[in-house]
Order: sequence, then structure tokens, then C-alpha cells
Amino acid sequence: MRYFIELAYNGTNYHGWQIQPNATSVQETLIKALSTILKTNIDVVGAGRTDTGVHAKQMFAHFDYETEIDIPQIVHKLNSFLPKDIVIFDILKVANTAHARFDATKRTYEYHIHTIKDAFQNEASYQFQLPLDIDKMNEACQILFRHTDFECFSKGLFNNAPKCSSFSFGK
Repeated sequence: MRYFIELAYNGTNYHGWQIQPNATSVQETLIKALSTILKTNIDVVGAGRTDTGVHAKQMFAHFDYETEIDIPQIVHKLNSFLPKDIVIFDILKVANTAHARFDATKRTYEYHIHTIKDAFQNEASYQFQLPLDIDKMNEACQILFRHTDFECFSKGLFNNAPKCSSFSFGK
């Protein structure tokens, strides 16, 4: 049986989502917790990846387990077992062919900046110390709204994925 798991994490203490040698990752931490609680080796596939120190407000992953699980009980156990910087919101039973990465319909990335020193924003925002020209920033953003096809920024499914050579913001 396949299950989707909805989670969030503060990535400060992790070298990203994906397992890598000699570094702690969110995926590795989740795999260890699930494998311990379900008493069998569990593999977890994420909907995407994040880099070192990056947070995820909402992330999905999937895992397979041979029997039906008591979802509220497993969510509770995982949240008790996992470190405080990883939280499980829900687990959903899905079709065996569902795939967290390939069936994802949306990915959203947020980048935050602040202009004054703030002890509470340091982990979730970048401090930019020079004055910002908000009017010019908004003017530049309007250029993006003229475009709807950003496929050239994606990895693509094939080696001949479109390149950005024909993409232009213009002046």
C-alpha cells in the first residue's frame, strides 16, 4: 500500500531533503523514524528537494507499507519521535501508482528579505542592509507577468529540454 505523508521542516540543521553521505538530511531522518515505528525498512520518496538550510512549509513524500496503518496513531508517534524541527501534518492512503514527485501539480518557492536587523527573522529571511527601491522592484516584477512559459527553467524530461536562448525579458 502506498501512503503520502504531508510534512514541514525547518532546514537549519539539515543538508537539504535528500540523503547524502556524511551529512544529515530530512529524508534520512524521516526514513529512520518511519522504519523504527513501523519495524521494517521504509524507503521515502520526496516530491522535490531542498538545499542545505532551506525550510519547507509544506512538503509531500510517499512510502510503501504492506498493511493498513492507523494513520492518527502513526502521525502522533512520528511527531513524538522526530526532532522538533520536523512536523508531520497528515498521512494519506493513495493509489499504488501515485508518486509524490511525478504527480506533483505545483511547486512554490518563497524568498523573504528584511532591511533591519531582526533576531526573529534571521532563519527565514535574508537581511539586505542597503536601501531598497520598492518602486523599481515592482516595475521589474511587472516584466515577469508578461510571460507564462517558464519551462526553460525546469530540468525537463528529456536531454533535449528547451534552453532559454529564445527567452528574453527585454528592456
